Amino acid sequence: MPADNNNQERQAPRGFSAADARARAEEARAKAEFILSRAYGLLRDPRREWEQIRVEATSVQAILIGYVAPLAAVPPLCGLIGAYAFGLHYGGVDVRPPLDDALVGALVSFVASVAMVFLLGLLINALAENFDADRNDLASQKVAAYAMTPAFLSGLFSLWPPLWWLSLIAIAASVFLLYRGLPALMKAPQDRALGYTATVAIAGLVSFVILFSLSSCVTGAGRL
Repeated sequence: MPADNNNQERQAPRGFSAADARARAEEARAKAEFILSRAYGLLRDPRREWEQIRVEATSVQAILIGYVAPLAAVPPLCGLIGAYAFGLHYGGVDVRPPLDDALVGALVSFVASVAMVFLLGLLINALAENFDADRNDLASQKVAAYAMTPAFLSGLFSLWPPLWWLSLIAIAASVFLLYRGLPALMKAPQDRALGYTATVAIAGLVSFVILFSLSSCVTGAGRL
């Protein structure tokens, strides 16, 4: 009997059991289902989905870690796979950056994307009173995070680089979701929502350009 107990102890890693593995897998599956369900709801019926988002009890940390972070990983990961599976073509030349530089660039893009969403939420909240909307820290982060859903998911097109232009449609969808979300969550009057959206969208575009430039510089750092 003592020998059998010793065998069982050797077979089960300390601090991690099969039950833990199943629980984590179930948690990951539930999180993926939630993200897909939210994305589908926002695209299918944004008005209804924004109302549901408005009354949800959550926190800024939960939104950034549980929703934004997984989505923010899609563009750099798919871009990395696409670049090495099909190559990047500039002027008829096949360009593949060194793997270590590409990995660093993907990591920088991921971190910067999460930071960009958080800063966009701060901007939405800071501009609220200029457009007769209510200041609300949590609501502004909800708008920033969920409106960016199509833009993040468009990273899937990077798996095949020639489809990059489809991301422009996704960006337009994000702007539309922003337009529908600001009145619902920030209580912006409908006649001020368009200007509010345009201001936030321009700031988001500038942030995206900075993000792309930063990622490109870091990716190419090893070749300088």
